[in-house]
Parts: sequence; C-alpha cells; structure tokens
Amino acid sequence: MGAASIRSLVKETAIYGISGVIGRSMGLILLPVLSNLLPPEQFGHYKLAYVLIGLLQLVLMFGMGNSLVRYLIDSTDDSRVFSSHFWPLIAVSTTGCAILYVFAPEVAASYFSQTQPGDTLLIRLAAVVVWLETINILPYSLLRAKRKPFAYSGALLLSVAVYGAMTVYFLGVRKAGMTGVLAANVVGSGVVSLLFIPLFVRYVRPVLDRKLFRIYLAFGFPIIFSSLGKVLLDMADKWILERLMGAKTVAYYSVGYQLAAVSNLAVASFTLAWKPYLVRAAGDGNARETFSRIMTITVASLAALFLAVSLLADNLVALELFGYNLIDSRYWVGLQVIPLVMVSYVFFGIYINLTVGCDLSGKTHYYAWTTLIAAAFNVAANFMLIPRLGMMGAAWATLAAYMLQAGLLYIFTRRLYPVPYRWARMAAVLTAAVLCYFACIYLENMIANAWAKLFLELAFCASFTAALLVAGILRSPAQETAG
Repeated sequence: MGAASIRSLVKETAIYGISGVIGRSMGLILLPVLSNLLPPEQFGHYKLAYVLIGLLQLVLMFGMGNSLVRYLIDSTDDSRVFSSHFWPLIAVSTTGCAILYVFAPEVAASYFSQTQPGDTLLIRLAAVVVWLETINILPYSLLRAKRKPFAYSGALLLSVAVYGAMTVYFLGVRKAGMTGVLAANVVGSGVVSLLFIPLFVRYVRPVLDRKLFRIYLAFGFPIIFSSLGKVLLDMADKWILERLMGAKTVAYYSVGYQLAAVSNLAVASFTLAWKPYLVRAAGDGNARETFSRIMTITVASLAALFLAVSLLADNLVALELFGYNLIDSRYWVGLQVIPLVMVSYVFFGIYINLTVGCDLSGKTHYYAWTTLIAAAFNVAANFMLIPRLGMMGAAWATLAAYMLQAGLLYIFTRRLYPVPYRWARMAAVLTAAVLCYFACIYLENMIANAWAKLFLELAFCASFTAALLVAGILRSPAQETAG
C-alpha cells in the first residue's frame, strides 16, 4: 500500500469516525433532556426498547450490510449485486417488523415485566425504526463501498440532527413521553430513507440472483453470532435488571452507564484509527515496541479519564441550566455505577489493542469466540449478582465480563503475534488511579464545603495526570532500554 493510499485511508477513517462518534454520543448529549422530561419508569422502558431494537436489527439485517460492502467493491454489475441483497433483506425485514407491529400488545406484555400505558405504541414504533434502519443499511453500505465518506457522514449526521431536534420537540413541546423518543427516531431515519430514494431507483432492479445470494448469505450470516455477543455484552444487563428490579432501576443504572460511556466513545474513536494504523505499522522494524507503547498509552489515558469522570460526575450533573439540573436529581442514585463501568472500558481498550494478533494473522474468528463467551458469562453473572447487589451487581458483572473478554483474547492470540506489553506498568497505572479515587473520596468525607471538595477532586485529577508524565509512564520500551 502506497503512502497516498494510506493517507486516503486515514482521511476516510477520520471522516467516518467523526460522524460515528457524534451518532454514538447523541444519547449522552440528549441525557439532560431525557432525564428531566421522562419519569424513571418511562426512561427505563425507552432504554429497554432500544435493547429490543438492537437485537432485531442484528437478526433482520443478517449481515447483508457487510456483505454488500465486500462484494460491491469488485463487482462488474452493481445493480445485480445491490438487488440480490435488497430483495431478500426487504422481504425478511418487512415480514419480521410486520409481525412485531401486529403482535405488539402481546410482545409488550411479555417483554416488560411491569407494563405501563404506551408500551404497545412503543413496541410498534420500535418495529418501524427497525424496518427503516434495516432498509437504510444498504445505501449506507453502498456509499462505503464506493468510497463516498462525505455522503455517508452527511446522511448519518442529518439523521442524528433530526432525531435530536425531534426528541426535544416531542418531549418538550408535545409532552409525548417515552414514545416521543422513538417517534423522533422514526422521523430521523425516515428523512434519510427519503434522501436515499435516488440510490434505490438507480440500483434496484427486479432481479434476484439466487446463486449470488447464497454466497452473500454465507459471508454475512456468521456475523450475526459475533455481533450477538457484543449486543448481549452491552445490553443484556438492562433487560435482566428490569426483570429482577423494575424499570426505575434500569433508568437509574442507564443514566450512570451513559455518563461512563465517555470512555466507550474514546475507545470507539481509537478503534476507527487503530485498524488502518496497525496494518501500516506492522511492516516497521519496531512495530512490536510501538504496539506495546500504544497499549500503555491507551490504559493510562483511560485510567485518567476514569479518575476525572468518577470524581467530577456529581458536580457535573448538579449544574443548573434554565432552572433544571443537567441530570434530574431522581437519577443521581445511578452515579454509583460509574467507576466500575469506566474501569470496564479500560479492559475494553486493552481488548481492542490485543486485536493486532488477530488482524495481522487473519484469525478473526477469535473475536466471535471471546465475545460470545464473555456475553454468556455476563448474562449468568447478572442473574447471580443483581438479586444480591442490585444495579451494582450489574456493574460488577460488566467489569468481570470485559476482563474475561480481554483475558481470553490474550490467551488465544499471544502466540500469533507476540508483543512485549508492559503489564506491570499498566497494572500500576490502573491501581494508582483506583487508589487516588478512594483516597479522594475518603478525604471528601472530612470536608463540608462544596467548593473545597471540587478543588480536591481537580487537584487529584491534575496530580495523577502530571505523575504519568513526570514518571515517564508513557515512554516506549525502546526509550526505556536506551535510558
């Protein structure tokens, strides 16, 4: 790969990355609106609706988006390839979503442990969202295959912007409650579907090549299983919480989880740049030392972020805007899960770094195995810990699952591409961050003045970051040896 191609790849990755991060962060951006305008019971059911949406999208798309990107790149007949993906996808998604829509009352009664007014409409809106997003995946994939990052990002950002604006309208003006959030999603996705009509007109033909479709299905269908693990790892805890503790607990937990997801956004941004980078860097003579240094930087950065958000979250949520707290006080009980969830994302960052062995050797099936095992463990741990510890049980289960996922990937792949990771150094950094957190909490209990507490928290955060730099924690192994 030439330098120009690498620069092009990095440029496209950055464009996709910015739009992707904005899309992922919309839930966090809208959190002040949702927490102040939705009662906890409705907030909990709205979050559970998106758990259902995530699972249904995974099944009803059955890997066709990834398949289209793969086979459209080398295609000599784009319309034939697109149509052979489109017709099976629209048949499956329309059938599945229609069944969900018709049987929404029965699904709502079974899916939610305690039903409330609006649940049936919530499920029906979820069916419409799934259908629109399933259909939209093909144009999005087409734009990726055709290397149209600006068009892709523009469509995604338009959808996010419309969704955000309509959420404020439906909740703030129409007082639509939890169904207003999904109605806003319908509008946002629908606007993009209208925008994609010219692409459908251009590429859809009344043709279905069954031989080609079998190839596409063989490629895309296994993706369901690897993706299923990730969905269960991220979302199963909320459904189990609702069954065991009720919708209010889901709401409190989700707010804390959402605030901790700042680390998830950081890891997601890193992942988008990491994949093309590791391919480029692998040919360098010092590649293994470089990868080791990047792992250390990742852990140190996420540890610093853990300390900052865990200590400052209570001050952040209490900020007042237009007479409202940034996060309504009813949800502050959920802040207790932030430290555990943020440490979980440190291990997720480690997991992403460890993918270097899989990517360079082509043994990517280890992703599916490690994620599915961690997801199964997460489900079992939630059922065991939530009855004893409540929402903190879910947070502990999440931490243990992410640790297991990273540990398994290291065990499975360490011989594929050995890297001299500085495990002792990283463990020391993370341990120091955790000790700083507890030390600050201990000292805060002796202080009554709120401003003094804030100053103490800022001092701990600044001191920890400065210590990382002064102690040379971020030095590469090569520099360490030279020193």
